[in-house]
Amino acid sequence: MPSKKELAKKEKELEEKALLKFYKKRLSKFKFSFLSEKEIIEAEIIKASFSERFSKLSEKKKNEFNKKQVIDFVYTTLRTEGVDVDFSDVQTAFTILQKKKGEFTFDKKVIISSAMISGLNFLPKIKINEKDVLRLHGIIMSSFEDKSPGQLRDDQRIIAKFNPVTFQSEEIKYRPPNPKDAEKRFKEFFEWFNGNQDIYPLELAALVHLKIYLIHPFKDGNKRICRLLFNKVLQDSGYPLLNISKKTSDYFNALIKSVETKDEKHFVKFCHKTFIEQVKHKRIK
Repeated sequence: MPSKKELAKKEKELEEKALLKFYKKRLSKFKFSFLSEKEIIEAEIIKASFSERFSKLSEKKKNEFNKKQVIDFVYTTLRTEGVDVDFSDVQTAFTILQKKKGEFTFDKKVIISSAMISGLNFLPKIKINEKDVLRLHGIIMSSFEDKSPGQLRDDQRIIAKFNPVTFQSEEIKYRPPNPKDAEKRFKEFFEWFNGNQDIYPLELAALVHLKIYLIHPFKDGNKRICRLLFNKVLQDSGYPLLNISKKTSDYFNALIKSVETKDEKHFVKFCHKTFIEQVKHKRIK
């Protein structure tokens, strides 16, 4: 008879084989190009573990967790874009929006934060189509009237990054299309999206972010829209909110590398890595 230690080892091996077989069958409906089967199975296991832990929380704890996630995401997203808001501004905006009776404020920072929270709250109600994405942009950019909220740009945009050697912003080796071509590519994006619903959600979310970023369809708020649509794709597939730009430098490095090399792999891999880091050991109690 094998020892207890040997039996335990064999039992673990059989469990791992059964789990691998289960996930391989489950993933057979998806196509993927940049993530390996091993990476996707890892993501699926982490996602399932998170969902199980979250489901055991009380409603109060769930609400507290979601509140923290929303505030962190909005604060990071706005600060990454150079919007001068404080953490307390986002907290205040969240509290105001949670009240049944609206509370008016003249504080510009709170208003900007409120608009971003409203955009995030709007995600479950929309589809990824031209009409809804324009509405979403109109919501989050409502405080920036000079940036044409809810409208496609009519000017040429450039993408710049900070050069740590010269201490200056410099245009990257890619320029978004002119306004006329941007409008055409914006419409084509939705055709692409509708025809690629079978891409594994984590890859699809990253590609949605990247493709919208390449078009740069708006005068401002492009990355904000990218991150919201990224999470819309994940949300529709049962993933938790992902604060993709929390490590700002890593986020921009991966994004710009994919743009300049025309290789989507870099950004997709970054998104997978970020998902693992943020969700695997996420404290939710």
